[in-house]
Amino acid sequence: MMLDWTDFPDAPQSGAKLCDAVDVPDAGVLSVLIDDFPVLVMFAGSAVRAFVNACPHQFLPLDLRAGEILSVDGQHLLCSNHTAMFRASDGLGVAGEGLGCALSAIPVEIRGAGIFIQG
Repeated sequence: MMLDWTDFPDAPQSGAKLCDAVDVPDAGVLSVLIDDFPVLVMFAGSAVRAFVNACPHQFLPLDLRAGEILSVDGQHLLCSNHTAMFRASDGLGVAGEGLGCALSAIPVEIRGAGIFIQG
């Protein structure tokens, strides 16, 4: 099951700025709040990716119990609550409580020095 990011209460508007691109760690994930809406931003190769920071298993933030949620190889996001695992490239659940689920992807783009929700 995957919810569209716009189905979440308090989802930001299309066009909203998430962060500056330089704030996203080269080999990590940036967790930000956009008016109390939790978002994960990361680079997957040269592409920027963003997901709602809510594990579909119980809708808790992936980084609630641990700050580092990206696997050592950069290929997976790991929920710190119940070890659900998701592909970083598309948010698909691949192990644990993540099987059959997916993170809600947010379409983003780089404009100038910032990362914005498309639209």
